[in-house]
Amino acid sequence: MEKICPRCGVLSGRKRFIGDFCEDCYLEMIGIDLPAQIELPFCEVCDRVKLAKWQKLDKNALEKFVKKNVKGRYDSFHITHLEDNAYEVVFLLSKDSNYLEVRRKFSLKKVKTKCDDCRRATSGYYEAILQIRGKKAERWSQKILKELQHRTFVSKYAELAEGIDMYVGSKKAVSETLGILKLTPKVSDKLYGVKDGKRVYRTTYCVRV
Repeated sequence: MEKICPRCGVLSGRKRFIGDFCEDCYLEMIGIDLPAQIELPFCEVCDRVKLAKWQKLDKNALEKFVKKNVKGRYDSFHITHLEDNAYEVVFLLSKDSNYLEVRRKFSLKKVKTKCDDCRRATSGYYEAILQIRGKKAERWSQKILKELQHRTFVSKYAELAEGIDMYVGSKKAVSETLGILKLTPKVSDKLYGVKDGKRVYRTTYCVRV
C-alpha cells in the first residue's frame, strides 16, 4: 500500500519515505541550519584566524568552525573547499535503516585585523631574551627560531659579535623550545615593572652551542 506524505502529498511510489514523510520533507523538518556567510577575524600579518584562539585555517579549524555555527542533529560531516572562501558541508545522518545526506554551502568573510601576537610583535613587546652563544650559534639560531615560531613571536632578532639575541613574546615558549631541543640555559630575571600590584620580570636565557 502506497504512503502519502502528510506534508506535501507526494506518493511513496515517487519518492523514498523516511517513516511517515517523504525524504525531502523529512530533511526540511530536521532543519540543519548553517549560515550562508560567516564573518571570521583574520590576521593580515600571520594569516591566522580566530576561533576559540588564533590558529591556522586548516581542516581541523574548519571543522571546529562548522560545529560552532551549525544547528540541528547529524551523525557526522565532511567539508569540501569549492573556491576562494566558499565551502560545501555534507552532513550525514541515519534514521532507522536509512542513511541521508544534507548539503549546505557557506562562505567565509574574512575581517582583517591583527592577532594579539602580531600586535605585540609590531610594538616591540617581549617577555624574554634568548641569547645564543658559541661557534654554532648561527646554525642553532635557525632551529630555535623555527620552533619558537610555532608557539609565539620574535619581535627582534639581533646578530651581534658575541652571538645571536632573540627578543621573544613568551618565556614559556622559550622554555618549551629549549626543552624540545635538549638545550640547557643559564637563566636570570630582571625586574621590568609592576602590573596589578605584582612585580613583572623579564627573563634572559643564555645557551652555548
